[in-house]
Amino acid sequence: MGLFDIFKKSPAPCDLPMIGVVESACPYCSRLLQRKPAKKTKCPQCGKFIYVRTRPQDQLKVLVTEQQVDLLEEQWSIIKGTHEEYLAQKQKIETERARLAKLFGAAPSENDIKWGLLGKDTMEHAVNGNWGFYRNARFQMAEVLRKESKLEQALSFYCWVCYLDLNGPRNTSGMKDQESLREFPPFSPKEGLLAPGVINRMTRIIEKLNMDQDSVSQIFQEIAARDFRGLKLPLQPEVAWQSVRGKLFS
Repeated sequence: MGLFDIFKKSPAPCDLPMIGVVESACPYCSRLLQRKPAKKTKCPQCGKFIYVRTRPQDQLKVLVTEQQVDLLEEQWSIIKGTHEEYLAQKQKIETERARLAKLFGAAPSENDIKWGLLGKDTMEHAVNGNWGFYRNARFQMAEVLRKESKLEQALSFYCWVCYLDLNGPRNTSGMKDQESLREFPPFSPKEGLLAPGVINRMTRIIEKLNMDQDSVSQIFQEIAARDFRGLKLPLQPEVAWQSVRGKLFS
């Protein structure tokens, strides 16, 4: 049962149960901490991870358990009026968890689940012609790889994102009318740009892996050539690489 099931209608923030510890104390074992953490940390007494979140009722930073993180997210969804979407996403996660557990013969990691869902999202966005959303899903996949320290694979996905960005991806929401698509094409290089955050991530990976310009160029152009053909993108891979190279190696 979700928090919303307790109420007959959307509750005011004060009607929701208060969650979390305001004081500098572990939410698991109640041990006092030397200082209140500002981000995820491990309790020196019980060894469990403590999370820091904002509570919707009073906007205070509180210390919570891993389970309470989900409860606070649900409270925020109730307050924002997005509870149905929250529950639908939770159901998608549990369905994917069960699918992967059956496939692997063991419990999947949270990143395995996230990766599986992002893969499904990219297919859905491609079918619907929502290339901006497709690009965002590819970026999130790159983030998963980076956080797992799979840096060369992450770099490949960031290259993918850059090529999409330079082509100016748009969300056409399943539009099929050819006249409309000519007026509002799914890609518009005139609107293309490179996101500084993506370039910064790529730069750090290149430095960490001690990669030269030719190696990065090969990765970029192989990925770009595939999408240039498969998605019929307007911007030539060689032209796109010059823009990316100028940012990465200037």
